[in-house]
Amino acid sequence: MLRAVSDYLLAAGQWRGQNRGAKPDSPPKMLMTAASRSLSVLGLADAADLATLRAEYDPAPTPDPPPHDRPKAASDLPPAPPNSPPAGPAPSR
Repeated sequence: MLRAVSDYLLAAGQWRGQNRGAKPDSPPKMLMTAASRSLSVLGLADAADLATLRAEYDPAPTPDPPPHDRPKAASDLPPAPPNSPPAGPAPSR
């Protein structure tokens, strides 16, 4: 519905090329500005609706609380693997 209103306002502002060379405060330019702003409102409403739906149906996972019995490490990465010998044939002398 709002898109149809915006299209109508845009068409009215461009009617017979009246918008070309018109001053910013002229009726054709004001109609085109109204059309642009109504589309901005539509975009904001769409973003808000999407954020609301995501918050309700696809919430971000909550992190597990750290255990109280061990001190918190600088990072929760696993330890580095031990050094292993290089793969492949051993060099001969």
